[in-house]
Amino acid sequence: MSNLTNRILEQSFDSVTHSLSVTDQVHRMNHLGMMFHASGKVTGMVNTNVDDFMFITGAKAVHFQRLHFDFGRGDIDILSYEDTLVSGNGSDMTSLIFNQNRESTATPLLAMYGAPTVTDVGTLLHTSWVPPTGTGTGQSADGISGGGNGEEWLLKPNSKYMIRITNNSGATIDYRWEIVFYEPDF
Repeated sequence: MSNLTNRILEQSFDSVTHSLSVTDQVHRMNHLGMMFHASGKVTGMVNTNVDDFMFITGAKAVHFQRLHFDFGRGDIDILSYEDTLVSGNGSDMTSLIFNQNRESTATPLLAMYGAPTVTDVGTLLHTSWVPPTGTGTGQSADGISGGGNGEEWLLKPNSKYMIRITNNSGATIDYRWEIVFYEPDF
């Protein structure tokens, strides 16, 4: 039998009870140390400003499970692009990515950057919109939890992806971001 076959067979059974593993795919990726998480907070994003986050995939496909934002107020556009071209990657944010299985030493192949120098946004894949909030009649400037990538995206290997956030709120905002992804390694 090949090493790959042996690994799959070993991982098909619970290491404690030796029973067949029947957890769902995402849960299993977490237990196997193949699930990764990053999050952060951005303060003082001025009206009409754009924040770009770039992701460069490694030699294996990345399963982009969740992209989530919480904004201090809306009107916010969140656009996702594939095959983005840059003249500079920007600030390396890969150190913010953690393995969700804290017993695992596995590290992701995906690299993450902030504020890349974009020369071509690439192909628009997904649009998300956080509706306006305000102080007019019937409106509230309360925060909004929303905006994301919809369902899971399977990102192709050795490619550049970008998430672009545009503040159209008419005010300076703060926001929180979170990503969760897995990289199967069998």
